Amino acid sequence: MAYAFKQSSGVARQVRDIATEQIDKALDAVAANEDFDRTVHTVRKACKKLRALLKLIRPVFADYQAENDAIRAVADRFSVARDAAVMVQTMSALVDSSGARLSVDGGGSVALLDRLRERARHLRQQMGEEELLALAAADFERARERVPDWKFDASGADVVQPGLRADYSRLRKRLAKARETPEGERVHEWRKATKVWWYHMRLYERTAPAIMENLCLSLDELGETLGEHHNLMVLSDWIVSTRAPGDSSVDMLLAIIAEQQAALSEKAFDLGRQLAAEPPGVAAKRFNAYWKLLE
Repeated sequence: MAYAFKQSSGVARQVRDIATEQIDKALDAVAANEDFDRTVHTVRKACKKLRALLKLIRPVFADYQAENDAIRAVADRFSVARDAAVMVQTMSALVDSSGARLSVDGGGSVALLDRLRERARHLRQQMGEEELLALAAADFERARERVPDWKFDASGADVVQPGLRADYSRLRKRLAKARETPEGERVHEWRKATKVWWYHMRLYERTAPAIMENLCLSLDELGETLGEHHNLMVLSDWIVSTRAPGDSSVDMLLAIIAEQQAALSEKAFDLGRQLAAEPPGVAAKRFNAYWKLLE
């Protein structure tokens, strides 16, 4: 089945079916492993979908923490090399788009990009790709065996509605904190809440397709904008932490990163305010009404 609820009844069964499907997709990707980077992307995406599903049922699922920790551990094993690769992509885009301004650093940015590429290659060699994939497969197999035994302290729509309201409230709170102090970590926390809400809306997409499709697209745009902001933050932090004392060769690069982050923040806050404008109680009633449209 697709990553979406199809009917208003049999909610617990649908939750288990959706979880099983995501685990099977990850297992199939690991078994095929035609391209390691593509496999890692598929595995991490399955982990994100699973964790968002778990967050939706968290208020009524006693085993939430154990299951969430197990899936997060799988994704975390691949995160170091993945983050290194993203830094290379982010830096490459900066060099391509701001080459004229960066020329004042005497080639320092290009040298930095070469260092990042070498770092990514080194991390890739250290990963032990076959071992990582074998561990992921074993963890997913164990998770798949547990899913049929998932039990919830609710039935029907009450399996998902409390979690939906809680995560919408969390989205609004993290947006408010990010607007109050638009620093990297607070924006990152808002980004994570946004991604979870996006996945929730995808799970709800068939309740009111004409409305939910556009909402999902807007949330995807917001998530991508915040993702770019986060990638720039990670790159900036690495540059600052690794440059020699008194080295001013990367000042222009850091200035460009700050400018781009500011532009991304402005875009994200403008979109985020629109997507989280309703009070939680009002939003909960609206999504509950949508749920009733499912056959």
